[in-house]
Amino acid sequence: MKKIIPIALFLIMCSCTEKPNTPINLVDKKATPETVSLYNRIFTLLDKGIMLGHQDDLAYGVNWYNEPNRSDVHDVTGKYPAVVGWEIGHIEIDAPYNLDSIYFDNMKRYIREAHQRGSINTISWHGDNIVTGNTAWDCAQDYVVKSILPGGENHEKYQVWLDRVANFFLDLKDKDGILIPVMFRMYHEHSGGWFWWGSKQCTPQEYKQLWVMTVEYLRDKKNVHNIIYAYSPSETKDETEYLERYPGDEYVDVIGFDCYASGEGTMYNDPETLNAHIERYKTALKHNLDIVINYARKANKIACIAETGMEKFPPEHFFSEIIYNTIKDYKFSYILFWRNAKNRPDHYYVPYKGSNNEDDFRKFVTKPEILMAKDII
Repeated sequence: MKKIIPIALFLIMCSCTEKPNTPINLVDKKATPETVSLYNRIFTLLDKGIMLGHQDDLAYGVNWYNEPNRSDVHDVTGKYPAVVGWEIGHIEIDAPYNLDSIYFDNMKRYIREAHQRGSINTISWHGDNIVTGNTAWDCAQDYVVKSILPGGENHEKYQVWLDRVANFFLDLKDKDGILIPVMFRMYHEHSGGWFWWGSKQCTPQEYKQLWVMTVEYLRDKKNVHNIIYAYSPSETKDETEYLERYPGDEYVDVIGFDCYASGEGTMYNDPETLNAHIERYKTALKHNLDIVINYARKANKIACIAETGMEKFPPEHFFSEIIYNTIKDYKFSYILFWRNAKNRPDHYYVPYKGSNNEDDFRKFVTKPEILMAKDII
């Protein structure tokens, strides 16, 4: 007995003092406990299914704006999305509302509400072109990024912009005053050439410097510690292209991609053309999922489809068959469908009450692999 007791006590002590399975590669080593907890939670949820996300879900939908507890996803399914996307473009110029007319004070409230329900918030930033004063889509120049890097003529001005971004994140607090952890998906779709930070507008090295500068400014200078950093180019042909502008594992927590079923409205009247677009989309989703999931596995990162969808009138069974059958055998974190614009009847990416494909969308969200807010609490 005298020999057995010490061994038993030793085993009990080991089991009690074992360190939790914390992420070893979180960008911010000073991340708040809530941010670390969320990151671990997202990893755990990979074994449960794929979270469904929707951009601007609580702020507006088709024919409505800023109505309490409203959501097109909830109107159709009776459930809130597990992931909600937000856009902070125009925070940098100290505007009261973003480029989609959401007041930032309201956005902070929506983020709190989503967080309280158990949803995860992810934030993108279409910051203005600091050289011209025009939008992020003003991309005719190839020196904007260079101008805001250290030593550039707009570096100090851009730091003021980053101060405003930091202040926004530091004001995201729950009812108890605790910082709400969020994903920050900055400088996205950079593999394309339609933003001032795109592949035609700056070199790979300049893009990496921009990313690292932003992370280090927010994290180290402004002490913002409630961010999970997400990287998402548009479609890429292989891992080499995917990583061409990748700033390094030490600066990225989540890796994803943006991929849309694009096409003109006339294609809906041409079954052959429509089918060709759908097949291209399915192929692109699978190809890019292979790229990000394979790399996520190697680098111990979280993989996602950061933006996707088909505008307006997707074909019958788009969600329950086309999307579902394409993604169901993959293990990744979430799929986020783009927004349902308030005053643009041709610009919505999930069904709304009274639209086509309502039944199909309901079938999709009840699939066991698809997770809504109530499924991830």
